[in-house]
Amino acid sequence: MPTTEPETSVPNDPARFFAWLKRESEARWKDAVLRDDVYGFQVQPGTRWNDGLSDDEIARFEEDMGLAFPPVYKLYLRAMNGTDKEAINIYGRSGEPVRYAPGYYAYPKDVPKMHEMIEWIHESCRVTPADVEARQIPHVVPIVGHRFLVVDRCASNPVLSMYGDDIILYASDLTSFLVHDIFHGGAREPGLPGGLRVPFWLE
Repeated sequence: MPTTEPETSVPNDPARFFAWLKRESEARWKDAVLRDDVYGFQVQPGTRWNDGLSDDEIARFEEDMGLAFPPVYKLYLRAMNGTDKEAINIYGRSGEPVRYAPGYYAYPKDVPKMHEMIEWIHESCRVTPADVEARQIPHVVPIVGHRFLVVDRCASNPVLSMYGDDIILYASDLTSFLVHDIFHGGAREPGLPGGLRVPFWLE
């Protein structure tokens, strides 16, 4: 599967970016071919984004997650709300049974899974929800797989790869993450600033 960016340039304006992303990613996925050498989840051919959420639906989503979402995540949710097909793991066609998992998380379908992911990170890092509030630890929300957006208490809204207590900076912001995740085979954003600080999670 090609891992180059689409020919059209990436809009710098976040308000235009998500419409661009939706169009270009669906074009990429329309005739996608599952790679035989991949052990891990892939986007299924023909995958499309679900319609975006209304402001009222976003408010209910925030209430259900117990979080106040940053503006960039709200722009994302207004444009798209997860993907219509699950991701698939063919285990390199090794003979292992095929597995499915949520693609980009959607509201309200994936809220239980999102809570489960956050609880797992808290348990792995030996913090409770009460600790998060008392110590002003930034809240995180899963976007896809084990990639989490930092939603508050940080100078920016970077994306972290969080697998239990194995945590690394994965992208400087949501838009950069989505470009690399979709058009560069899930790669980590190159040239990440070494001084980008996320209290607790990257200390």
